[in-house]
Amino acid sequence: MARTLEEAEKLISLYEQNGGAKLFYSLNRKMSELADLLNKQSLANLDIADAKDKSFERLKIAWGEAANIAVAVKALEATAGITNDEAKDTQMPVYRITPESMADSVGELAGMKK
Repeated sequence: MARTLEEAEKLISLYEQNGGAKLFYSLNRKMSELADLLNKQSLANLDIADAKDKSFERLKIAWGEAANIAVAVKALEATAGITNDEAKDTQMPVYRITPESMADSVGELAGMKK
């Protein structure tokens, strides 16, 4: 199935972004939202006697996963080269493969023998 030029350009543009940085900023926002959710709830106001009320169980799952998200965010920060400038971090390609870089890796300089 043939793609249009616009579809191909959109697909290529995904490889020209820093996916790790995009994921870092996305998860960082989710951590903030999770913190707001947890701060909004008061455990003293939950009815734990009502077997049908699953609020406490849901909160336990949320705070149980918080540490895993934090570890992932910290790892992404280190590996994706985060500078805290989201626009710069997400648009700058980290790994850019070009014909020249491929030639350099096999001992030639932009197609010319060294």
